[in-house]
Amino acid sequence: MVRREWAKPFLKYFFSNVLQFQIYRSLCTASGQYDPRDPDKPLHKCDIYRQPAAGNILKKLMERGASQPWQQVLQEVIGEGRLDGSALREFFRPLEEWLRNENLRNNEYVGWVYDGDYCKHSIETANLQVYGGFYNVAVQLQLTSWLVVSISCMIGALVHHQLSFG
Repeated sequence: MVRREWAKPFLKYFFSNVLQFQIYRSLCTASGQYDPRDPDKPLHKCDIYRQPAAGNILKKLMERGASQPWQQVLQEVIGEGRLDGSALREFFRPLEEWLRNENLRNNEYVGWVYDGDYCKHSIETANLQVYGGFYNVAVQLQLTSWLVVSISCMIGALVHHQLSFG
């Protein structure tokens, strides 16, 4: 039997990074600093310092401690009971767009080198297309998950710093 106890702390760390962006989005929305329909109020420019509405939500989240399941507390306080990575994508949308434009401008391809028929079945079943010796998703370029996780770890410290010290 393989023990996977070593993975639990890492999973908690990963989920907490995703969750902090979800909570951050709700704090920004409540304080009027973020509106997904208003391009003048993007998530990455939100400042919740001295915003009572954001502080009240944070207080409600924290006062329950570990007395209830986190899903239940999240549902009651911010109206979302599931872990959702869309806030992380919204926060990094400007970076993602910049990377996409830079890749197009420099004629760079995100993906793996196409090595002939070896991957043909996988390419067809995953709806991938070959572009100039590389293959990638046909619909749109997306940041790879490892890049998003790496960036979220760096920004996690920034968000923590902003919430702690203003």
